[in-house]
Formats: sequence, structure tokens, C-alpha cells
Amino acid sequence: MSVAFDRDALLDAFDSIGRAAADAGTKLQIAVYGGSALNFRFATEDVDVSKLERPLPDWLERTTADIAARNGWGADWFNDHVVFHLSPLADRAADHLEFGTFPRDGTPPGLEVWVPSAEYLLALKLKAFRITDPVRGETERLDILNLMKVVGISTAEEAIALLGRYFPVSAASSEKQRFLLKNMDLGGGADAPEYPR
Repeated sequence: MSVAFDRDALLDAFDSIGRAAADAGTKLQIAVYGGSALNFRFATEDVDVSKLERPLPDWLERTTADIAARNGWGADWFNDHVVFHLSPLADRAADHLEFGTFPRDGTPPGLEVWVPSAEYLLALKLKAFRITDPVRGETERLDILNLMKVVGISTAEEAIALLGRYFPVSAASSEKQRFLLKNMDLGGGADAPEYPR
């Protein structure tokens, strides 16, 4: 298991990747999903990003390996495993928000990072719905509660309708989600900071 990292460590890693990209004469654009995309939960063990070119460019492979070694993170801390779960109905412009460019030191940026809108991230969480997972269940439950609060959704029916916007097949057979939403403990939601708009 790799060492978990927080917001500051992740932003420092993005600075390193951005600097390496600029030094290589290129610009990398990625969307970041999962826990690392959330303002109210920035402790994670990996960064789930949009599809990466394979094989990875040498500069990116070297840089991510150096970051992992320096921080004690797992070798696959920067991965595109989430691509399988993304919606083909999500629009890059409408369903993603620019998070920032890196490095943050005023030098030419080599990395542009986007995050999913709160609505799209909630739909992704509802599709996966891992609140019964003994390890990550409580974190997932709180993510869903906080995202529902940000989006302005308070009922299972509204949540399933949002799920259907991005994943119509999942919404059509949403008995599991509907049951878990109706029976989910609604306590403990954070007074989360505003999600990026």
C-alpha cells in the first residue's frame, strides 16, 4: 500500500510534472477524478487522470517515478485506470472545470489540470457506489453526501436522475443505488468548501 498524500503534496507533484513538461517543450492537459478532485477531501493514495498516451513519454515516466520515489508513493500513483468508468456523454467543456496550470512559480506552464463538475463527479460516485466497502465505504458515503449538498440534491430520485444524465444504462437498473441512497446514514456530512465553479 502506498503512502497517502494530501493537497500540498499533490500540488507540489503537479509543479514537478508541469516543469518537466515545459522543459520537454510540451504541454500536458489532464482531467483529475476521484478523491484528489475534491476540495473537501484531498487525502488520497493515487491520482486518477484522463486517458494517457501509451507508452508514456520518457520525460513523464521519469518524472512520475522520481516523485513516487521521493515521497514513498506507489509506482502507479499517477494512473488512468479511471478511464474505463468515464461517461462518453460527459462534455469536456461543460462537465469539467479548469483547476489550474503548473508549475505555480510563474515560469511557463507545462501542465493544465481540469476537474469534473460536481454533477459529473457525483454521477461517477453514484455509478461506483462503494459505500458498503469495508475500507473506503465511509469516505465514499461522505463524498456522496457532500456532493449532493453542493449540487443541491436531497432525494434518491434526484440523484438517480443525475446519474441517468451521464450513465443512462446504470440509471435504468439503479435498484442498488436507490436502495442504498434511501437507507444511507445522512449524518456526518461536512460543511464543505464550495466546489469549483
